Amino acid sequence: MERRDFLAGAAALGSAALLGSAGVSAQGQPGSRFKYDKPVIDAHVHWYPPELAELVEKEGAAHGVTNIHRNTKGEVVGTEPGSHPYINNMIAFRHEMTDVDIILKQMDERGVDMSTLTQTNPHVVWADPEFGLKMAQTINNATSALCAKYPKRFTGAVTLPAQDVSASVAELERCKNMPGMRAANMPESFQGKNLGDRSFWPIYEKCQALNLPIFLHNVDPVSERLLEPNLNLMNILGNPFEATIAATSLMLDGVLDEYPKLDVFFPHAGGFFAFLTPRIDFALAHAPNVFQVGSSTYKPPKLPRATDYRRRYYYDLILHDPQIQRMLIDLVGIENVVCGTDFPQAMAIMKPVEYVERIPGITQREAQIILCENPARLLRL
Repeated sequence: MERRDFLAGAAALGSAALLGSAGVSAQGQPGSRFKYDKPVIDAHVHWYPPELAELVEKEGAAHGVTNIHRNTKGEVVGTEPGSHPYINNMIAFRHEMTDVDIILKQMDERGVDMSTLTQTNPHVVWADPEFGLKMAQTINNATSALCAKYPKRFTGAVTLPAQDVSASVAELERCKNMPGMRAANMPESFQGKNLGDRSFWPIYEKCQALNLPIFLHNVDPVSERLLEPNLNLMNILGNPFEATIAATSLMLDGVLDEYPKLDVFFPHAGGFFAFLTPRIDFALAHAPNVFQVGSSTYKPPKLPRATDYRRRYYYDLILHDPQIQRMLIDLVGIENVVCGTDFPQAMAIMKPVEYVERIPGITQREAQIILCENPARLLRL
Protein backbone atom coordinates (compact mmCIF):
# COMPACT_ATOMS: atom_id res chain seq x y z
CA MET A 1 0.00 0.00 0.00
CA GLU A 2 1.31 3.45 -0.89
CA ARG A 3 1.97 5.81 2.03
CA ARG A 4 -0.49 8.37 0.68
CA ASP A 5 -3.22 5.71 0.36
CA PHE A 6 -2.57 4.55 3.91
CA LEU A 7 -2.79 8.11 5.24
CA ALA A 8 -6.01 8.71 3.34
CA GLY A 9 -7.59 5.65 4.89
CA ALA A 10 -6.32 6.52 8.35
CA ALA A 11 -7.66 10.03 8.01
CA ALA A 12 -11.12 8.78 7.11
CA LEU A 13 -11.24 6.76 10.31
CA GLY A 14 -9.35 9.18 12.55
CA SER A 15 -11.22 12.30 11.58
CA ALA A 16 -14.55 10.68 12.36
CA ALA A 17 -13.32 9.68 15.80
CA LEU A 18 -11.69 12.98 16.69
CA LEU A 19 -14.05 15.42 15.07
CA GLY A 20 -17.34 13.61 15.51
CA SER A 21 -20.20 14.18 13.14
CA ALA A 22 -20.20 17.21 10.89
CA GLY A 23 -21.69 20.43 12.19
CA VAL A 24 -24.60 22.28 10.67
CA SER A 25 -22.29 24.35 8.49
CA ALA A 26 -20.77 21.26 6.89
CA GLN A 27 -24.16 20.18 5.65
CA GLY A 28 -24.05 22.98 3.13
CA GLN A 29 -25.08 26.60 3.08
CA PRO A 30 -28.23 27.88 1.36
CA GLY A 31 -27.73 27.25 -2.32
CA SER A 32 -25.08 24.58 -1.75
CA ARG A 33 -25.09 21.86 -4.42
CA PHE A 34 -23.88 19.05 -2.18
CA LYS A 35 -24.19 17.66 1.32
CA TYR A 36 -21.14 16.60 3.31
CA ASP A 37 -20.92 13.90 5.97
CA LYS A 38 -17.56 15.12 7.29
CA PRO A 39 -16.52 18.48 8.77
CA VAL A 40 -15.43 21.25 6.42
CA ILE A 41 -11.91 22.30 7.47
CA ASP A 42 -10.24 25.57 6.48
CA ALA A 43 -6.53 24.87 6.90
CA HIS A 44 -5.38 28.44 6.18
CA VAL A 45 -6.88 30.86 8.70
CA HIS A 46 -5.14 33.64 10.62
CA TRP A 47 -5.51 34.90 14.13
CA TYR A 48 -3.61 36.88 16.77
CA PRO A 49 -4.09 35.73 20.37
CA PRO A 50 -5.17 38.59 22.62
CA GLU A 51 -2.17 37.69 24.78
CA LEU A 52 0.12 38.58 21.86
CA ALA A 53 -1.48 42.00 21.44
CA GLU A 54 -1.08 42.64 25.18
CA LEU A 55 2.57 41.51 25.07
CA VAL A 56 3.41 43.85 22.18
CA GLU A 57 1.52 46.70 23.83
CA LYS A 58 3.46 46.19 27.06
CA GLU A 59 6.95 45.23 25.84
CA GLY A 60 7.11 46.07 22.13
CA ALA A 61 8.72 49.50 22.61
CA ALA A 62 11.73 47.91 24.28
CA HIS A 63 12.22 45.84 21.12
CA GLY A 64 11.89 48.57 18.51
CA VAL A 65 8.14 48.86 17.99
CA THR A 66 7.08 52.50 17.70
CA ASN A 67 3.79 54.38 17.78
CA ILE A 68 2.12 51.73 19.95
CA HIS A 69 -1.43 52.76 20.76
CA ARG A 70 -5.05 51.65 20.58
CA ASN A 71 -7.08 52.93 17.67
CA THR A 72 -10.66 54.13 17.80
CA LYS A 73 -11.84 50.49 17.77
CA GLY A 74 -9.71 49.65 20.77
CA GLU A 75 -7.31 47.54 18.67
CA VAL A 76 -3.58 47.52 19.48
CA VAL A 77 -1.55 48.95 16.59
CA GLY A 78 2.07 49.93 16.11
CA THR A 79 4.98 50.11 13.67
CA GLU A 80 7.51 47.31 13.61
CA PRO A 81 11.21 48.02 13.07
CA GLY A 82 13.23 47.18 9.99
CA SER A 83 12.70 47.48 6.24
CA HIS A 84 9.70 45.21 5.98
CA PRO A 85 7.91 46.49 2.85
CA TYR A 86 4.45 45.15 3.55
CA ILE A 87 1.67 47.62 4.44
CA ASN A 88 4.02 50.30 5.75
CA ASN A 89 5.41 48.23 8.63
CA MET A 90 2.05 48.33 10.43
CA ILE A 91 1.12 45.91 13.19
CA ALA A 92 -2.65 45.82 13.66
CA PHE A 93 -4.32 43.32 15.97
CA ARG A 94 -7.79 43.51 14.45
CA HIS A 95 -10.79 42.33 16.47
CA GLU A 96 -11.82 39.89 13.74
CA MET A 97 -8.46 38.16 14.28
CA THR A 98 -8.36 38.29 18.09
CA ASP A 99 -11.96 37.97 19.31
CA VAL A 100 -12.86 34.27 19.46
CA ASP A 101 -16.61 34.95 19.47
CA ILE A 102 -16.26 36.89 16.22
CA ILE A 103 -14.06 34.16 14.71
CA LEU A 104 -16.59 31.44 15.58
CA LYS A 105 -19.48 33.49 14.19
CA GLN A 106 -17.60 34.07 10.94
CA MET A 107 -16.82 30.35 10.65
CA ASP A 108 -20.51 29.50 10.92
CA GLU A 109 -21.42 32.14 8.36
CA ARG A 110 -18.78 30.80 5.96
CA GLY A 111 -19.82 27.15 6.30
CA VAL A 112 -16.57 26.14 8.04
CA ASP A 113 -16.58 23.63 10.91
CA MET A 114 -12.91 23.73 11.85
CA SER A 115 -10.15 26.29 11.27
CA THR A 116 -6.40 25.78 11.49
CA LEU A 117 -4.97 28.91 13.12
CA THR A 118 -1.69 30.30 11.83
CA GLN A 119 0.18 33.60 11.84
CA THR A 120 0.12 36.21 9.13
CA ASN A 121 2.16 39.36 8.59
CA PRO A 122 4.28 40.42 10.31
CA HIS A 123 4.74 36.99 11.94
CA VAL A 124 7.42 37.19 14.67
CA VAL A 125 10.54 37.34 12.52
CA TRP A 126 10.88 41.14 12.68
CA ALA A 127 11.99 40.96 16.32
CA ASP A 128 15.28 40.16 17.99
CA PRO A 129 15.65 36.44 18.68
CA GLU A 130 14.79 36.68 22.38
CA PHE A 131 11.57 38.62 21.88
CA GLY A 132 10.73 36.60 18.77
CA LEU A 133 10.83 33.42 20.85
CA LYS A 134 8.77 35.02 23.61
CA MET A 135 6.10 36.04 21.10
CA ALA A 136 6.13 32.60 19.48
CA GLN A 137 5.66 30.89 22.84
CA THR A 138 2.86 33.29 23.73
CA ILE A 139 1.12 32.52 20.45
CA ASN A 140 1.58 28.77 20.76
CA ASN A 141 0.39 28.60 24.36
CA ALA A 142 -2.73 30.62 23.57
CA THR A 143 -3.47 28.71 20.38
CA SER A 144 -3.21 25.36 22.12
CA ALA A 145 -5.44 26.58 24.95
CA LEU A 146 -8.07 27.63 22.41
CA CYS A 147 -7.82 24.25 20.67
CA ALA A 148 -8.29 22.50 24.02
CA LYS A 149 -11.37 24.61 24.73
CA TYR A 150 -12.90 24.04 21.27
CA PRO A 151 -11.39 20.74 20.04
CA LYS A 152 -13.94 20.36 17.23
CA ARG A 153 -13.55 23.92 15.99
CA PHE A 154 -9.81 24.67 16.01
CA THR A 155 -6.43 23.18 15.31
CA GLY A 156 -3.21 25.17 15.37
CA ALA A 157 0.21 25.42 13.77
CA VAL A 158 3.29 25.94 15.92
CA THR A 159 4.66 29.43 15.26
CA LEU A 160 8.41 29.23 14.74
CA PRO A 161 10.86 32.06 15.52
CA ALA A 162 12.79 31.50 12.29
CA GLN A 163 15.39 34.11 13.23
CA ASP A 164 16.78 31.45 15.58
CA VAL A 165 16.76 27.97 14.06
CA SER A 166 17.86 26.28 17.29
CA ALA A 167 15.05 27.99 19.18
CA SER A 168 12.63 26.91 16.45
CA VAL A 169 13.66 23.28 16.83
CA ALA A 170 13.33 23.54 20.62
CA GLU A 171 9.89 25.12 20.27
CA LEU A 172 8.75 22.26 18.05
CA GLU A 173 9.87 19.82 20.72
CA ARG A 174 8.13 21.84 23.46
CA CYS A 175 4.86 21.98 21.56
CA LYS A 176 4.78 18.48 20.11
CA ASN A 177 2.26 17.14 22.62
CA MET A 178 0.28 20.32 23.24
CA PRO A 179 -3.44 20.00 22.46
CA GLY A 180 -4.43 20.88 18.93
CA MET A 181 -0.97 21.70 17.53
CA ARG A 182 -0.97 19.84 14.23
CA ALA A 183 1.56 21.66 12.01
CA ALA A 184 4.52 24.04 11.99
CA ASN A 185 4.09 27.60 10.72
CA MET A 186 7.01 29.50 9.19
CA PRO A 187 7.62 32.19 6.55
CA GLU A 188 8.45 31.45 2.91
CA SER A 189 11.75 33.31 3.15
CA PHE A 190 13.75 35.05 5.82
CA GLN A 191 16.44 37.74 5.78
CA GLY A 192 17.07 37.24 2.08
CA LYS A 193 17.42 33.46 2.38
CA ASN A 194 15.28 31.06 0.37
CA LEU A 195 13.81 28.07 2.18
CA GLY A 196 16.25 25.66 0.55
CA ASP A 197 19.12 27.28 2.47
CA ARG A 198 20.82 24.64 4.60
CA SER A 199 20.57 26.78 7.71
CA PHE A 200 16.85 25.87 7.82
CA TRP A 201 17.34 22.13 7.41
CA PRO A 202 17.31 21.32 11.16
CA ILE A 203 13.71 22.59 11.19
CA TYR A 204 12.77 20.26 8.36
CA GLU A 205 14.52 17.35 10.04
CA LYS A 206 12.60 17.97 13.26
CA CYS A 207 9.26 18.37 11.49
CA GLN A 208 9.75 15.10 9.64
CA ALA A 209 10.73 13.33 12.86
CA LEU A 210 7.62 14.66 14.62
CA ASN A 211 5.39 13.97 11.59
CA LEU A 212 4.36 17.65 11.47
CA PRO A 213 3.51 19.23 8.12
CA ILE A 214 4.91 22.69 7.44
CA PHE A 215 2.38 25.44 6.74
CA LEU A 216 4.05 28.33 4.95
CA HIS A 217 3.10 31.98 4.70
CA ASN A 218 4.59 34.99 2.95
CA VAL A 219 6.21 37.73 5.02
CA ASP A 220 8.50 39.81 2.79
CA PRO A 221 7.43 39.56 -0.85
CA VAL A 222 10.15 39.57 -3.37
CA SER A 223 10.73 43.00 -4.89
CA GLU A 224 10.58 46.65 -3.91
CA ARG A 225 9.58 47.33 -7.53
CA LEU A 226 6.15 46.05 -6.58
CA LEU A 227 5.69 49.28 -4.62
CA GLU A 228 5.18 52.19 -7.00
CA PRO A 229 4.30 55.72 -5.88
CA ASN A 230 0.62 55.24 -6.69
CA LEU A 231 0.35 51.47 -7.02
CA ASN A 232 0.90 48.60 -4.57
CA LEU A 233 1.43 45.25 -6.31
CA MET A 234 2.83 43.55 -3.20
CA ASN A 235 -0.30 41.58 -2.39
CA ILE A 236 -1.43 40.94 -5.97
CA LEU A 237 1.91 39.67 -7.30
CA GLY A 238 4.35 39.46 -4.41
CA ASN A 239 2.56 36.76 -2.44
CA PRO A 240 2.26 34.22 -5.27
CA PHE A 241 5.82 35.05 -6.38
CA GLU A 242 7.04 34.20 -2.88
CA ALA A 243 5.27 30.84 -2.95
CA THR A 244 6.74 30.07 -6.38
CA ILE A 245 10.28 30.81 -5.23
CA ALA A 246 9.87 28.82 -2.03
CA ALA A 247 8.49 25.75 -3.79
CA THR A 248 11.24 25.82 -6.41
CA SER A 249 13.97 26.35 -3.82
CA LEU A 250 12.83 23.45 -1.64
CA MET A 251 12.90 21.21 -4.71
CA LEU A 252 16.14 22.29 -6.38
CA ASP A 253 18.12 22.71 -3.17
CA GLY A 254 17.38 19.11 -2.24
CA VAL A 255 15.08 19.49 0.76
CA LEU A 256 12.42 17.21 -0.73
CA ASP A 257 15.02 14.54 -1.47
CA GLU A 258 16.63 14.77 1.96
CA TYR A 259 13.29 14.65 3.78
CA PRO A 260 11.03 12.42 1.69
CA LYS A 261 8.27 12.23 4.33
CA LEU A 262 8.06 15.98 4.89
CA ASP A 263 4.72 17.52 3.88
CA VAL A 264 4.57 21.20 2.88
CA PHE A 265 1.35 23.19 2.51
CA PHE A 266 1.55 26.29 0.33
CA PRO A 267 -0.55 29.43 0.49
CA HIS A 268 -1.75 31.13 -2.67
CA ALA A 269 -2.02 27.71 -4.34
CA GLY A 270 1.77 27.47 -4.53
CA GLY A 271 1.91 30.58 -6.67
CA PHE A 272 2.93 29.66 -10.20
CA PHE A 273 5.04 26.63 -9.31
CA ALA A 274 2.75 23.91 -10.66
CA PHE A 275 2.27 25.83 -13.90
CA LEU A 276 5.99 26.58 -14.34
CA THR A 277 7.32 23.06 -13.85
CA PRO A 278 7.58 22.36 -17.62
CA ARG A 279 9.69 25.51 -17.94
CA ILE A 280 11.88 24.38 -15.04
CA ASP A 281 12.30 20.97 -16.69
CA PHE A 282 13.29 22.59 -19.97
CA ALA A 283 15.86 24.77 -18.19
CA LEU A 284 17.34 21.82 -16.32
CA ALA A 285 17.65 19.81 -19.52
CA HIS A 286 19.18 22.59 -21.57
CA ALA A 287 21.00 24.65 -18.95
CA PRO A 288 22.11 22.33 -16.14
CA ASN A 289 24.52 25.01 -14.86
CA VAL A 290 21.60 26.05 -12.66
CA PHE A 291 23.47 24.05 -10.01
CA GLN A 292 26.85 25.63 -10.75
CA VAL A 293 26.15 29.19 -9.66
CA GLY A 294 25.91 31.05 -6.38
CA SER A 295 26.42 29.19 -3.11
CA SER A 296 24.42 26.08 -3.94
CA THR A 297 26.03 22.94 -2.55
CA TYR A 298 23.32 20.49 -3.60
CA LYS A 299 24.27 18.40 -6.63
CA PRO A 300 21.58 15.84 -7.43
CA PRO A 301 22.73 12.47 -8.76
CA LYS A 302 20.64 13.23 -11.79
CA LEU A 303 18.72 16.30 -12.82
CA PRO A 304 15.27 16.27 -11.22
CA ARG A 305 12.10 16.60 -13.24
CA ALA A 306 10.07 19.36 -11.67
CA THR A 307 6.86 17.81 -12.95
CA ASP A 308 7.61 14.78 -10.76
CA TYR A 309 7.68 16.97 -7.63
CA ARG A 310 4.36 18.73 -8.12
CA ARG A 311 2.58 16.11 -6.00
CA ARG A 312 5.01 16.48 -3.10
CA TYR A 313 3.23 19.67 -2.08
CA TYR A 314 -0.23 20.61 -0.87
CA TYR A 315 -1.95 23.67 -2.36
CA ASP A 316 -4.73 25.86 -0.99
CA LEU A 317 -7.66 27.44 -2.85
CA ILE A 318 -6.40 30.98 -3.37
CA LEU A 319 -6.57 31.19 -7.16
CA HIS A 320 -9.83 33.16 -7.26
CA ASP A 321 -11.06 31.33 -10.34
CA PRO A 322 -12.68 27.88 -10.15
CA GLN A 323 -11.63 27.15 -13.74
CA ILE A 324 -7.95 27.71 -12.91
CA GLN A 325 -8.48 25.66 -9.75
CA ARG A 326 -9.55 22.79 -12.02
CA MET A 327 -6.32 23.22 -13.98
CA LEU A 328 -4.35 22.93 -10.73
CA ILE A 329 -6.27 19.80 -9.77
CA ASP A 330 -5.43 18.27 -13.13
CA LEU A 331 -1.73 19.09 -12.66
CA VAL A 332 -1.18 18.04 -9.04
CA GLY A 333 -4.02 15.61 -8.35
CA ILE A 334 -7.19 15.96 -6.33
CA GLU A 335 -5.44 14.55 -3.25
CA ASN A 336 -3.08 17.54 -3.08
CA VAL A 337 -5.61 20.39 -3.13
CA VAL A 338 -6.64 21.41 0.38
CA CYS A 339 -9.32 23.80 1.59
CA GLY A 340 -7.41 26.87 2.75
CA THR A 341 -8.61 30.42 2.29
CA ASP A 342 -6.34 33.02 4.00
CA PHE A 343 -9.34 34.26 5.99
CA PRO A 344 -9.85 37.02 7.13
CA GLN A 345 -7.29 38.74 4.93
CA ALA A 346 -8.31 40.92 2.01
CA MET A 347 -7.54 38.32 -0.68
CA ALA A 348 -9.33 35.48 1.12
CA ILE A 349 -11.74 33.01 -0.44
CA MET A 350 -14.71 34.04 1.66
CA LYS A 351 -17.05 31.10 0.94
CA PRO A 352 -14.91 27.98 0.38
CA VAL A 353 -17.83 25.55 -0.05
CA GLU A 354 -19.44 27.72 -2.70
CA TYR A 355 -16.07 28.27 -4.41
CA VAL A 356 -15.22 24.56 -4.58
CA GLU A 357 -18.68 23.65 -5.83
CA ARG A 358 -18.16 26.05 -8.77
CA ILE A 359 -15.07 24.18 -10.02
CA PRO A 360 -15.93 22.91 -13.52
CA GLY A 361 -16.93 19.27 -13.50
CA ILE A 362 -16.56 18.93 -9.74
CA THR A 363 -18.32 15.93 -8.25
CA GLN A 364 -19.67 15.63 -4.74
CA ARG A 365 -16.92 13.15 -3.98
CA GLU A 366 -14.19 15.52 -5.21
CA ALA A 367 -15.68 18.43 -3.29
CA GLN A 368 -15.68 16.42 -0.07
CA ILE A 369 -12.07 15.35 -0.67
CA ILE A 370 -10.95 18.98 -0.99
CA LEU A 371 -13.12 20.48 1.73
CA CYS A 372 -13.05 17.71 4.32
CA GLU A 373 -10.75 14.77 3.73
CA ASN A 374 -7.54 16.34 2.42
CA PRO A 375 -7.21 18.89 5.25
CA ALA A 376 -7.99 16.18 7.81
CA ARG A 377 -5.29 13.93 6.32
CA LEU A 378 -2.75 16.77 6.12
CA LEU A 379 -3.41 17.66 9.77
CA ARG A 380 -3.17 14.00 10.86
CA LEU A 381 -6.65 14.12 12.35
